[in-house]
Parts: sequence; C-alpha cells; structure tokens
Amino acid sequence: MTGVQTCALPICHHTHSTLDDGKSTLAEMAAAAYDLGLTHFGFSGHSFEEYGQDFCLPKKNVPIYLEAARKLQEAYRGRMEVFVGMELDYFGENPGGLDYVIGSAHCVKQGDAACYVDASAQASQQTVDEYFGGDWYRYTDAYYDLVADLPRKTGCQWIGHFDLVTKFNDQVHTIDEDSPRYLRRALEVLEYVVKQGVALEINTGAVARGYRTTPYPGNALLRQLKEFGGEIIVNSDCHYAPQLCFGFDQAAELAQAAGFTHTNLWTRDGLRPVSWDEFGKGRE
Repeated sequence: MTGVQTCALPICHHTHSTLDDGKSTLAEMAAAAYDLGLTHFGFSGHSFEEYGQDFCLPKKNVPIYLEAARKLQEAYRGRMEVFVGMELDYFGENPGGLDYVIGSAHCVKQGDAACYVDASAQASQQTVDEYFGGDWYRYTDAYYDLVADLPRKTGCQWIGHFDLVTKFNDQVHTIDEDSPRYLRRALEVLEYVVKQGVALEINTGAVARGYRTTPYPGNALLRQLKEFGGEIIVNSDCHYAPQLCFGFDQAAELAQAAGFTHTNLWTRDGLRPVSWDEFGKGRE
C-alpha cells in the first residue's frame, strides 16, 4: 500500500450515491474505499419511502441499486469485503435480500405532514411552532419515540445518527443537550435500544458537511452509551467520495475518551468487535 492514502479506521458501512441523495456513483464510492485501504465497505442507499422523494431511492431505482451494488460486490471479491445494505427509514420500505440494515428516523409525522428533523433549522423551528406549541422538548420526545421503535420496525443491526434531531444545534442552539427535559427521553431510548442488542453508529457525516463540530451521538450520550454497555460502529454517512472516512480520527478519540476499548465492523457473521490498534493496520 506504499504511496496510497489510508483510512485511520479502514471500514465504512454507511454511504450514499447518485441513485439517492449522494454526489458520487456507487462505482466511485467503492473505488474511493479501495484506494483508502478499506478492508470492509458497505453501500446503504436510503430506502424508498412515500414522503422522502427528495432524498430517498426512487422506487424505480431500488432494483437498479441492488443490482449495481451486487455487481461491485463481486468485482471486489478477494480484494475488499463489500456489503449491500440499506439505511431503512422508520417509514421506509425494505426490499429484502440485504446484507444489513441501518435503522434511522428522519421525520416526525403529524397527521398527513412529514416533518423532517434534518431539513433545515428554519423548517425545524416551523415544525416546533406549528405542531408542538413552541416546545422543543415535546418535539425531541416525539423524535425519540420513533427511534425507540426502530429495532422492531426495521430489524436493524445498528442505529444511524441516533440524535439527528440536534443536527442544527451548533448553529441555532435551540435544544439544551444537557437539559434534564431533553435527556430524560433520549436516555430512556438509548438504554432501551442497547437492551435490544442494537449497536449505535458514531456518525461523522454532519461534521463533513459543516453542520456540526462533533459526530453523532453527542458526547453526553456517547458516555452514557458506554455506561449502558452499548456497542458502537464508526461510519461517515458519506455522500461524496472525497469525504469517505472523514473525521474518523476524531470519532476514535471521542470513543476512547468515553471508555470504549473497541469498535465494531460488519462481517458475514454479523458485527465483530475490533480493537483500535487492529483498525489502525488497514489492508495489507
């Protein structure tokens, strides 16, 4: 691997492509992963859902995605482990035949309205004012109610961006992430999903795209995750090939500061714990 840039943690299982809301093709994402020395790499297109037409896989693209991803899986066989997964939204459709599922909640339904928590700070404020009487913590509680149900609803192996509802907090600081009102439900749900045997993702995507300065979950939740005996997997939620594995050094430092002695990677046999030292080796 002389002369090739490598990734500090040579895995990433949360990526998107031009078939959903990404900026790089599936082939470009896989090539970037290989060039970085990744040993394990996964595709995870956004599931089709009726409400998320601007970011999810259009229904007609789902079989295209699965076929193209399987072809790339075969093309890299013996050189890099490639998996075909999906980021399955709470309201999304599972096409079946996936290697893994990332469970995510992106919106809070209010009647016929799908209120996306990650659209913009302005959209979130409008949702809180219109549907939650201006109370941000009723809003965050409603979001975490959906997150709590992700293991049952999606059958996921891990949860993506657990506290996505705080995406814009660095910009507008509408949610006090240390407040008992916020933490009450967030911690109840965190403990519950750990007891379901579902891991949590340390997700650096919002850092790469300039929304946050630290990954999901926030440091307070990350420390509690360790106290609850939870497991982690580091992912970049990458939408653009040059940002693959962005911020992984920071993610590893935060995880170790919270007391995690290992992270996990996805294998044919499920999640496997791997020490930080082992992750630093990359592909031989």
